[in-house]
Amino acid sequence: MSPEALRTNACVNPFRPFASYLRPYRRGIAFGLVLLLVEQGITTAMPLLLRKIIDTARAALAGQAPGRLWTGDIESEVTLYAAVVALLATVQWASAVAMRWHLSSMSRYVERDIRQRYAAHLLALPLRYFQQRRVGDLMARATNDVEAIQRFLHHAFRMTLTGILAFVLSLILMSTIDWQLTLFALAPLPVMACTTRWVAGRVRSGFRQVQEHFTAMSARIQESLAGVRVVKAYAREDQEVAEFAALNEGYVRRNRRLVDVRSLFFPFTFLLSGVSIGIILWLGGLRVIDGSLTLGSFVAFNAYLIRLGRPMMLLGRMVDEFQRARASLARIESVLQEAPQPAGAAGEELEVAGRIEFRHVSARYDGRPALTDIDLCIPAGCTLAVVGRVGAGKSTLARLIPRLLEPAAGEVLIDGRPVQDLPLAALRRAIGYVPQDSFLFSDTIAANIALGCLPEDLPEGRDPDAPAAPAAAVEWAAAVAQLGGDLATFPAGMDTLVGERGVTLSGGQKQRTALARALVRRPRILVLDDALASVDTRTEEAILGQLRGIMATRTTVIIAHRLSTVRDADLIVVLDEGRIVERGTHAALLARQGAYADMYRRQHLAEELGEL
Repeated sequence: MSPEALRTNACVNPFRPFASYLRPYRRGIAFGLVLLLVEQGITTAMPLLLRKIIDTARAALAGQAPGRLWTGDIESEVTLYAAVVALLATVQWASAVAMRWHLSSMSRYVERDIRQRYAAHLLALPLRYFQQRRVGDLMARATNDVEAIQRFLHHAFRMTLTGILAFVLSLILMSTIDWQLTLFALAPLPVMACTTRWVAGRVRSGFRQVQEHFTAMSARIQESLAGVRVVKAYAREDQEVAEFAALNEGYVRRNRRLVDVRSLFFPFTFLLSGVSIGIILWLGGLRVIDGSLTLGSFVAFNAYLIRLGRPMMLLGRMVDEFQRARASLARIESVLQEAPQPAGAAGEELEVAGRIEFRHVSARYDGRPALTDIDLCIPAGCTLAVVGRVGAGKSTLARLIPRLLEPAAGEVLIDGRPVQDLPLAALRRAIGYVPQDSFLFSDTIAANIALGCLPEDLPEGRDPDAPAAPAAAVEWAAAVAQLGGDLATFPAGMDTLVGERGVTLSGGQKQRTALARALVRRPRILVLDDALASVDTRTEEAILGQLRGIMATRTTVIIAHRLSTVRDADLIVVLDEGRIVERGTHAALLARQGAYADMYRRQHLAEELGEL
């Protein structure tokens, strides 16, 4: 449901925006409503019994004998009424407990479902969505906004249902006792309705501003912590604290505006309710004196008036919670309305030989061309190297293969089938991708390598160059990535915690861990996007020596700045401003004396100067 539809439907039915989340629990909610009916029915019946007891006692007092309060028959009747009240009170207590348990549990289930759906949808969105959003914003929606919805469903939802039922039942019974007094009791409602409408608009807009500012705060602290090395290196701690303090002050200021509205509205509801009760006590007392209303009926009417006033007094809280939940749901739904990346054909089984073909492929970033009319065929088992200047489009080409980016024009095919027609999960399981940014999770080295390496992914005998057991496969991948020497220096070895984003490891260690993570999956297609840029030349040679045997049976795409990494590739293409300007083997490109040869001479000269 779109945010615009939320606003429209909320005006008709305040619970409709949440209907899709409540529907799976309709049986539990229905049972809770039955319990609510029982509880409110008993609560509504209590003043009637009280009226009966008072009027019976008053009749007895009018005709009693000296020294005696009750006759035998009246005493039995009053005792019976008292027993019925005690029994009903017990049933009311039990139904209230069960009703609260059912409806409160429902709110937690809905909270779980919203978070689950939100997280699953985020992971299904294309990569370009996250390039345009801040992590702090998405996190704020998953925490604060979901909690606002849960609070409404836990408190205000139950209070709203209870208040509506109590209001209707009390109003009906008050009308049967004295319809004229009932009209006086309803006199404050038009004022309350106008005030509530005014408050609702300000709470909704105010809370939306509060949540948006909370998003800015979350994003700021997240960026500061993610870039803590840069913050400390440039001694920016004081500036970061000052900037966060300014955001924090703005957050308090926006919350105080909401507090101002609530501070005026809540006491105003109590004032209207108190004035209404005062008027009824005055008019009702006069009716009791002139005999047009019995004392028992007057007491019962006031009991219903108090029950009628409670929903009016709680109306402010219900409106406040509802508007907060409504604003939060609109923020969450705005993310859920984003179209997920198409998952391709149904099914999980996919046998990949590894032939990759680009047919007139173009790609864009925010309207800017990144690749233009790329025609390229990589036979299965072939090693392709992609080189070029910074910003030439090399990483863009790599991201098109596992569909981390969708082409603006043309087709990318694997084994003759467009990648959009292949099952997305199966396609990515067949590809080992090492990006430029070697992201590691805050876990052990072994866990980072084994990411996605499930036992069923390692059937014995499927791949002769990798062990079958998961633990052995992790060790094998670490050895290929030349991590053995580093692991020997770590106290916990493979079980060493790498910290947030791998902060405890060097750039080269992170890259080699990411390489091992790609290799452990035994992919049919291996994509290395400058995966050895932070590795020294000696370690690079050792890794390439281990990789040659593995790459011989796989399709490999290597993107590199150091040409020493790619000289043994079966095919080398040179990109410049998103176009292929040269292609061929290392020797053929050197002989051509073009862009590749110029890059090679510059790097060779730089290496010689470095040695001097």
